[in-house]
Amino acid sequence: MSQDAVEVARRAFEAFNLAFAEGADDLYEVLDPDVEWIPVMAVLEGRTYRGTEEVRRWVAELRQDWAAFEVKPEQFRDLGEGRVLALGSWRAQGRRGAVPLDFPQAGWLLQIRGERVTRLRAYTNRGEALEAAGL
Repeated sequence: MSQDAVEVARRAFEAFNLAFAEGADDLYEVLDPDVEWIPVMAVLEGRTYRGTEEVRRWVAELRQDWAAFEVKPEQFRDLGEGRVLALGSWRAQGRRGAVPLDFPQAGWLLQIRGERVTRLRAYTNRGEALEAAGL
């Protein structure tokens, strides 16, 4: 089960990058219909996206506002009970002003059930991600 959760997390990140770059639907197939999705911008705004339709709208808005947006998880840690911690970076470039953003210390905490992501929470600080993961 544990390696399966890591594989689901890997697929979710790959699918997100495809959803942003190409508008592909693969992401929504790996998300639980009632997913709780808290990306970096939502953390800053105190917002949570609930369900695949809200995530779909968020990705559509992201594609309108950003010329580039890519998540790059480099390490995955199986925390047991379907929890996965991913550490890596993300890069983005806005459409207005074309200012590039680079977060080299990103972290994501995911909850996996079966073959689906039920929760994702992004962090811009690996220390916070590690603390949230209980490490």
